[in-house]
Amino acid sequence: MSLFDECIEALGEDVHVFSDNNREQIVSNFESSFPFKWGRIEWEKVSSYAEVNTIDEIISFFDQNVDEYSDVVYVIWDQEALPIIRSTLDKVFKVIDDVTAVSFDTWIFSPSTGYVIEIFHDGEVRVGFKKN
Repeated sequence: MSLFDECIEALGEDVHVFSDNNREQIVSNFESSFPFKWGRIEWEKVSSYAEVNTIDEIISFFDQNVDEYSDVVYVIWDQEALPIIRSTLDKVFKVIDDVTAVSFDTWIFSPSTGYVIEIFHDGEVRVGFKKN
């Protein structure tokens, strides 16, 4: 079983897998919401962001910056061959090790609230809201 398959299994029910045209549309929306350079978000161009170390710090950042945030997220990996998945933030956090094991870099993106969590392969984790 591949790491992707293990991730899907760990997330359980209500996970939707996107490929082809749907994948391209999600990536396009993501890349238009956040500035990229060399495969990373250019955080200095993001209006509100923080470097975080724990899930509690991510939730705290959300609580300080928005009244309400969407639990529905897309998980995007740095390998184009991989599909994108839609799940809930709670489920993703519960199995975060399975999610990040799929590829080197991982983004957890909420188009409806406009936030992203970037988990870089060197262990650096940042969370922020889309550019204005």
